[in-house]
Amino acid sequence: MKDSKNKTYRIAILGILTAIIIIQNFVPFLGNIPIPPLNPTIIQITVIVATFVLGTKEGLIVGGVWGIVRLIKAYTLPATPLDFLLFTNPLISLVPRILIGLSAGLVYQAFRKRNKEKTGMIVGAVAGSLTNTVLVLGFIALLYGSEYSAALEVDPSNLMAALAVVVATNGVAEAIASAILAPIISRALLKVRR
Repeated sequence: MKDSKNKTYRIAILGILTAIIIIQNFVPFLGNIPIPPLNPTIIQITVIVATFVLGTKEGLIVGGVWGIVRLIKAYTLPATPLDFLLFTNPLISLVPRILIGLSAGLVYQAFRKRNKEKTGMIVGAVAGSLTNTVLVLGFIALLYGSEYSAALEVDPSNLMAALAVVVATNGVAEAIASAILAPIISRALLKVRR
């Protein structure tokens, strides 16, 4: 009976987190926190919570859903021409989102084995968030550096410096939000499960 209850709980939470990911992608201000001049995303928190509460495999699934939704949105509702150019490439829209779950899960499990679950959640959340930021920007620089430089109106030789500013502003804000919110939400969901 307990296994059946646990399986039902896991399926329900996976479904809820998947639905939240979809909603966050389409409802303004649910996926981003506009703090002028920044606009950090918080969608990665949902992926990280899935990883901590359900496991790395489920984190990969929820991250994959985010990536697929982002890919579809880039084709059907691109915010800008650059959005269409960049995020229709699965390396940019899909791979970083999937790897959030992997990096957060590996870090969390390493700390959990040492009985440092709370620390593991904080460090894992930062790792997951930065995985997304660094991989998205890295793939953009690698695959579309000249186009992205033109869109930012920076000399291509200064692109890496411009991307470093994005990491230092949005990336750090996203990592801090993840480190605060993901453990709080995850611990609450884990308490409900017990």
